Amino acid sequence: MGLKVTIDNAKPIDTGVWKATLKPDEAATFGDCASKIGPYTVLYLETIVDFNARSQCLTFDPSATRLLNLGTTDQIIILGQHAAQPQSATAQSAQPSPMARREPAPEKAARPAPQPSPAPTPAPVEARAEAPQNPEFELSQALATGDKLFLSELPSELRSLGEMLLSEVRSQFPGELTYEPRFAKFDETPEIFWTVKIMAAEKALHITVRGTPDDFKSVTAQGINLKLDKFGYSKFNLSQKAQVPGAFELIKKAAKNMMEL
Repeated sequence: MGLKVTIDNAKPIDTGVWKATLKPDEAATFGDCASKIGPYTVLYLETIVDFNARSQCLTFDPSATRLLNLGTTDQIIILGQHAAQPQSATAQSAQPSPMARREPAPEKAARPAPQPSPAPTPAPVEARAEAPQNPEFELSQALATGDKLFLSELPSELRSLGEMLLSEVRSQFPGELTYEPRFAKFDETPEIFWTVKIMAAEKALHITVRGTPDDFKSVTAQGINLKLDKFGYSKFNLSQKAQVPGAFELIKKAAKNMMEL
């Protein structure tokens, strides 16, 4: 059995994503890393890992890891595959053995004449209202790992705003956000027609979209101050939910601008 490493106090963010604490010099022992930008260390585990939910211990093979970014703080994001939990002995013993002796089947009774099935009774309105859909749960289940990482990094005051924006984008564009540690931002992939950076101090999301402000003259984006950015992009800040519809229209136009290049 090879060497194993265990990280304590690993908090699961979502399936296959954990957040923990590890000093940068300790994280550096997992290998060389050219990217050393931003506060978060990002470690990718190439093999299935063992996570104990009760003790919050994450155990993995250190020889099968890739250090994607070495951050400046002791905060680390770990990406990997969770090992399936083995079936408990109680559950296994409760299952009947395929070799168990079968009792003879009772004689078949005379089959009664079929009766029409009663029409199903609809659930009362009050009962249906007690079990509303949870849009946050549905969004989390539908998103890719990079999108989940973006949502996990949002401070509480920006959480609902970020979820609302990402839900709109994913309703039309089935891509994935990828963390860019050099600039501490998230890029849309596979085509980078928009990017987003979390600005916790300003309580806003800094967004860039493909195209100059002249390319967006046909777009109605109420409450958004669009400015020229670098390399053929425009930029704006998003801080209110009322701005989300306009931001989504700009992102849709940015996707068209990318296709026209």
